[in-house]
Amino acid sequence: MSYGTDELRAEIDYHERARSHMAEMHRSTADTYGRHEAEFKEGSRGRGGGDVGPDKELAFLMAKSTTERMADLTDHDLALFFGRIWFDGDSTGEDYHIGRRHIRDERSTPLVLDWRAPVAEHFYRAGAHDRRGVAKRRRFGFQGARLTGFEDEDLRLGEEVASDILTAEIERPRTGPMRDIVATIQPEQDELIRRAAATTMCVQGAPGTGKTAVGLHRAAWLLYNYAEHLHKAGVLVVGPNEGFLAYIANVLPTLGESSVWQVTVQQLTKADAAAGTDAHEAAMVKHDARMALVCERAVWGHVGRARDGGVTADEGLLITDGGWRWRLGANYLDGAIATAREHTRTYDAGRKAVEDAIVQGVRRQAEIRAGHSPDNRWATGLKRTDAVKDFLEAVWPKLNGKAVLRKLYFDAAFRADATRGILTEDEAALLAPKGRALKTTAADILIADEIESHLRLPKPSDSYGHIVIDEAQDLSPMQCRAIARRSGQGSLTVLGDLAQGTTPWAAADWKDQMAHLGKSDVEHTELTTGFRVPGVIIELANRVLPHLGVDVAPARSIRSDGSLDYIEAADLAAAVAEGVAKALAEPGLVGVIAADHRIGELREALPEDGRVELVAASLSKGLEFDHVVVAEPAEITESPGDAAGVGLRHLYVALTRAVSRLTVVHARPLPPQMGE
Repeated sequence: MSYGTDELRAEIDYHERARSHMAEMHRSTADTYGRHEAEFKEGSRGRGGGDVGPDKELAFLMAKSTTERMADLTDHDLALFFGRIWFDGDSTGEDYHIGRRHIRDERSTPLVLDWRAPVAEHFYRAGAHDRRGVAKRRRFGFQGARLTGFEDEDLRLGEEVASDILTAEIERPRTGPMRDIVATIQPEQDELIRRAAATTMCVQGAPGTGKTAVGLHRAAWLLYNYAEHLHKAGVLVVGPNEGFLAYIANVLPTLGESSVWQVTVQQLTKADAAAGTDAHEAAMVKHDARMALVCERAVWGHVGRARDGGVTADEGLLITDGGWRWRLGANYLDGAIATAREHTRTYDAGRKAVEDAIVQGVRRQAEIRAGHSPDNRWATGLKRTDAVKDFLEAVWPKLNGKAVLRKLYFDAAFRADATRGILTEDEAALLAPKGRALKTTAADILIADEIESHLRLPKPSDSYGHIVIDEAQDLSPMQCRAIARRSGQGSLTVLGDLAQGTTPWAAADWKDQMAHLGKSDVEHTELTTGFRVPGVIIELANRVLPHLGVDVAPARSIRSDGSLDYIEAADLAAAVAEGVAKALAEPGLVGVIAADHRIGELREALPEDGRVELVAASLSKGLEFDHVVVAEPAEITESPGDAAGVGLRHLYVALTRAVSRLTVVHARPLPPQMGE
């Protein structure tokens, strides 16, 4: 690092000044919170349970707002700024410190600019050949909250200079859950992060390209720049499993955002509460896109015609209204049913449209015969007559989602009608439960959700302004549709890697997957440059890639460090323990990845050390470790009960979880796909 002692001391002093002002901002916000909390309590005294005055409501909202602001100003024991830029100009040229959040002094002069502010874009995007008005860029080295040095880059020289600080930060050992990459965002990542809120993006990213970090930082950037809309509409992050969510949980809070809901797709749809499990063949059918057509037919197939309500060309629908008798013909009623079916989005709305059409038809007759238009009270009474209720129940009966699902599963004739021409007879038979009781599975809950979407519109509170979906290649078509229903008119950031698809229904094409997610206007991007995984490990993974049956470009790494070792031994558990012992001699976290059935045996052989984590291959996606020990690759490729090739993809994932060193331990011959 090139710096003078006095200049470093000045930057350290500036950092301490910024920290003291942030603490003062926190104290001021805490005082505001205390005042509004007191007003809220005062407004609550002497009121009834439903007596909420505007002063009390305002106090509550202000207290809530200041609580979020205090969380934003919490000191996370991190450096408050990581960069500085000077713009062109003489001695009066502007300069800014760039950090994780905005900090101002007592005169409201900015001491640190939030990395999401428009000016900060120049810190990430400026280069020697496109300076964007930046004369000099400074990167700071830090340990925790302490500045340790800095490194300057004079962009006016027109030469690209490698940054030792940037390299060291990218390669810094893992010491816990995922952390933000705000100090190391690359220009191509920054461009994706700062796309407009209305943009739906699909990012295909090879291992180590930072696609997860891009998605999380994009969520934080959107909330900062579109706060008024998105804080109300909400931002959602959907991950593959709870282990992954725990791994990324701290990223957004350190970026100043604590309002983002992070869930798995199972939690989002409440499928995590399922009591039953499906056999592989049944699950494949239930997750298939064709089930959406089955659900649509199962709901709308209940709609009949006028004759189903006893109405014929000769005998219309007779409605008695006090001393009046009204009659509606079959053509009119069939037309009302057809119009409702064509122009309403949901079954319940269609039923109401037919009901309204009946009232309107009678109203016209009443206007002609009585000379005046009946009021709404009359209309309500007409809807309650037995003739109208019975007719509606015959041609457009009331439905609820659970009843439709049970009918689809238990009524063979109804199931045959709903699935005819969509599923084969054998596939349709897989929907029928074994036994009389329905032990609801995760796939059943998705089907119930699909059925419910045809019955009525979702509540506004169930949809989000923006959804970030990670590992999206593993979603089934039915899971995609469930997420799409919760995105409403909002946009998506979809992240994944087709090569890492490890579910039986994993996507093979992003265009089809985005269609299942309800989006056609999509910006597709492919990230192939790896920043986290060393080249020697990427090279091994690239040998496996051509055997995975997907059309994605091989990754390349900017890192020439790292190591790859093999241990061949008859006693697998002992050899894994040996590999872990060697790994613990170096700093960072150690991950041991093995076939799911091997986990219990290996746990007994491993030391009790907080730096060591044993992970089943099926759950390793999205995780990172400094050193990874992959146990018996041949076993990982043999994932029983899944679609062909899924086990090999589990191996591809396992081999790419290391950000520094990889040890492959085996007693059996290595899979041929790992060869040269």
